Amino acid sequence: MRIDHVVWATGDLDATADRLACEHGLPDGGGGRHVGIGTHNRVFGLGGGYLEVIAVADREEAAASALGRAIARAPDGLLTWTVAVEDVLDHADRLGLEVTTVERDGLTARVAGLAEAMAEPWLPFFIQRDAGIADPGATGDAGGIAWVELVGDPDRLHAWLGGGEELPVRYAAGETLGLRAVGLGSGAVIR
Repeated sequence: MRIDHVVWATGDLDATADRLACEHGLPDGGGGRHVGIGTHNRVFGLGGGYLEVIAVADREEAAASALGRAIARAPDGLLTWTVAVEDVLDHADRLGLEVTTVERDGLTARVAGLAEAMAEPWLPFFIQRDAGIADPGATGDAGGIAWVELVGDPDRLHAWLGGGEELPVRYAAGETLGLRAVGLGSGAVIR
């Protein structure tokens, strides 16, 4: 298990993605439209994890999906994070989660816990890319995701993740639960 990526929600995909790329010197790894979710994205490889900037592309379609609804109502900023796992079905079975498929331009992955992570964005959702699908976070030279900072319940997160491996998570004080910051191996911080 490892931190796979962090998600930045926005109302203006290109302006926000361009600004974040410029501020942090990130190479654009492309992006596209998510099938059936009503969203589109741009991806920035960090050399071990990636930043996904995501916005609503079709309001009607987005209203029918947990991710689309969350993006539509989210303020601009960090929204949630994802952990890559070897077997998403194990985590789904353990937690009683629905498994769905996410597809964009022929890239497919199975995810579990998406609705729960959208309801409580300090919890990550789980992702397993289908066989032969390259990791978009493998490119880039930002040193990877070194840590994430959350306002949340450490015990609940530990149980959610299965109580095994420890991830590089920092906790901050605050009344609003959620993902607050992402530290990169290069020393940069995305807030």
